[in-house]
Amino acid sequence: MYEFDADSLIKSRRRVKLPFRLSIRVDDIGTFDITVREILRLLPGKRLALLADDGHRKLFVKLFIGRAARRYRRRELLGVSAMDTAKVPTPTLLWQGRLCGRGRGLALAFEYVNHASNLTEAFKGANDQAGRLAVMTRVMPILAKLHQGGVVQNDIHPGNFLITDESVYLIDGGDVVKKAQAALSEADSLNNLAQFCAQFQPRFNKLIPQVLENYRLHRGWQENDIQEALLSSKIHACQETRKADYIQKAFRDCTRISCRSSFRRFQVCERKYDTPAMRMLLSNLDAAIDKARDADCLLKDGNTSTLARIECPEGPLVVKRYNLKNFTHRLERAFRKSRAWISWGNIFRLEFLGINTAEPIALVEERFGPIRLRAYLVTKYIAGSDASSLNELADPTPAISSIARLLCDMTEVCLTHGDLKASNFLLSSDGPMLIDLDSMREHQRGKPFTSAVQKDLARFMKNWESNPRISTRFATLLKDCIIDTPGK
Repeated sequence: MYEFDADSLIKSRRRVKLPFRLSIRVDDIGTFDITVREILRLLPGKRLALLADDGHRKLFVKLFIGRAARRYRRRELLGVSAMDTAKVPTPTLLWQGRLCGRGRGLALAFEYVNHASNLTEAFKGANDQAGRLAVMTRVMPILAKLHQGGVVQNDIHPGNFLITDESVYLIDGGDVVKKAQAALSEADSLNNLAQFCAQFQPRFNKLIPQVLENYRLHRGWQENDIQEALLSSKIHACQETRKADYIQKAFRDCTRISCRSSFRRFQVCERKYDTPAMRMLLSNLDAAIDKARDADCLLKDGNTSTLARIECPEGPLVVKRYNLKNFTHRLERAFRKSRAWISWGNIFRLEFLGINTAEPIALVEERFGPIRLRAYLVTKYIAGSDASSLNELADPTPAISSIARLLCDMTEVCLTHGDLKASNFLLSSDGPMLIDLDSMREHQRGKPFTSAVQKDLARFMKNWESNPRISTRFATLLKDCIIDTPGK
């Protein structure tokens, strides 16, 4: 089994192999070993959140390494103390220790909460709006106690709430701050509540009035229309900030994404797929496309793009190469974001908004300094037919309803696709998925948006001109998507 101390953990960066052993020194107990089974979060050279055991029980361990270890541990302990003072349930701190060996490493061990799921998992597991509302309102007594005690959780994402059948626990004291000696002000309370609600996709904002009502009940507040309007405005602003950050992270090195950039090339890849085999494939995508052509696995071979199905250890993938037709086209695209770049960003935009699309694998751009040349988008292959197969189904009603719901969801979040051909909807086992995203646009509400929606849906309805039964059904389901929003 691997063994680490603080120095070797810092040097390992993200290449920490599991399982591994840590030797811990606790003043009142002595020296003992714990075995780390899973890394929940890793900030290279700074902090790790771990699932471990000491041979007798499971532990949740927070590890602080490097020069700032003492400062980060102090913040965590202050946060735990603030939660305890506010009488908010949080896992019990079992011991404080330091890593044996070289380098500075400090550890805090907390009880492991059995049979718990985090709020994200619980929310996804809810089958309907009533179930989702029940999950969100379970957190309101915790937030009300926290705010009543003058305490705020500045990193209030759903992963920091653990839910069991009996209890809800708040975790991660590092971002919990005692802000006031008495209860938080209404403004600070609503700010923190907005940060919490903004963690959920905008299509669930319709639940907010009931969530606020439940929060008011636990704070003893009176009903107030201004509060609701203010909260909605704050949630929208938070969601826009989160969305922009989520998309930006898709283009840089972070926990989820591996990024490599040089004078001749820019590449980002989902870190879980960033294997030696994948790196070899991405270094020679043209050869992979030629091999697919020889195997009759080209899905499209046009002037502007080439689409190929590729077999690899990670399963079947789709590689889309955005071709440059001639010198003029090359010059036009040289200093603009490539269509692969735009599509990659829009995949993450749809993911953030909860709208189905292909799973992203990698984006590759050939470059000459600031000049962008050919570009490639790699996604998971989606098994299934496209929406043109509706004409052949004995009962297309479920698929029609799912596609209509997807289009209405897009309208709710002010997105238009730009090319709603039937072939751009893939019917998978997980529901319809939208592909070919380089013309997708996000709008502000107003007449230009209404016009763009109407144009999008008019193109979509052309797919069904030869099948009145399908056309009529779509027209009925989509009538609410064509909205007359006032201009700003």
